[in-house]
Amino acid sequence: MNSNTKAPRAAPNSAVSKVETKKRMTIQLPKDTAEFLEWLAQEQDISQVEAIRKAIATEYYFQKEIKQGAKVLVQNQDQIKEIIFR
Repeated sequence: MNSNTKAPRAAPNSAVSKVETKKRMTIQLPKDTAEFLEWLAQEQDISQVEAIRKAIATEYYFQKEIKQGAKVLVQNQDQIKEIIFR
């Protein structure tokens, strides 16, 4: 690899990423965001760390799809809405 070539990075949840070492991080969240995180973890019966991992993996997936021209849609009984990420 020359100095201008970056090594490929493993996608979240790939077999390669599970072998890599973990990085410890400390975060500060606004109170309402912390409450959202607590709710997400409780609703899914998972830890808050796992809820953060899932949220990051979901955002990663959506951003990759949007970059390739996909749209994110939510459908309920009588309508379909496009979700716009900013």
